[in-house]
Amino acid sequence: MFTTERTLLRAYGPADLPLLLGFVNNPLVQSTLISDPIVPRNHRFAVKLEEIANEALLYVIIEATDKEGGPQPIGAASITVANVKNRDVTFGIGLVPSAWNKGYGTEVTKFLVDYAFKNLAVHRISLGVLDSNPGAIKLYKKVGFVEEGRKRKANFFNGEWQDSIYMGLLEEEWFAKTKQEAKTEAA
Repeated sequence: MFTTERTLLRAYGPADLPLLLGFVNNPLVQSTLISDPIVPRNHRFAVKLEEIANEALLYVIIEATDKEGGPQPIGAASITVANVKNRDVTFGIGLVPSAWNKGYGTEVTKFLVDYAFKNLAVHRISLGVLDSNPGAIKLYKKVGFVEEGRKRKANFFNGEWQDSIYMGLLEEEWFAKTKQEAKTEAA
């Protein structure tokens, strides 16, 4: 279990399947996570979610700890091995809409990226995001990710085509950014 300033990142467990299915069945969340048709997902999709969680190097349920009434689940995040030899992992995060634009995504992403480079010895972190999600793109750039490619008109949603953007962050870029931030804080 990990903690950040306002969140608890706990291990996924089988009891979390209904929670994850609820997240994914929110059309706003679903449209940011997958390029499949936005449709209600049933119990069979829960099996796929469980496979994704179990195959990830790290899969956490995100709980907000700054809410009244104790920790409340607000999303999930994962780090999945894309290529062992090259120490390349894929990062993913999904939050419920009520947690959007409140800094939770930045807080959790920064923590997990730091953790991956410091403790998991990864060389690069890759991710994909749709251009219709400018908040996520801004978040990823703030953490240090750079756009590495774009697949134009790759996803059709809500009557419009969206580009799929591929971003990455290299170990040396992260260390340089971390060093610069430490210098700025010390000044």
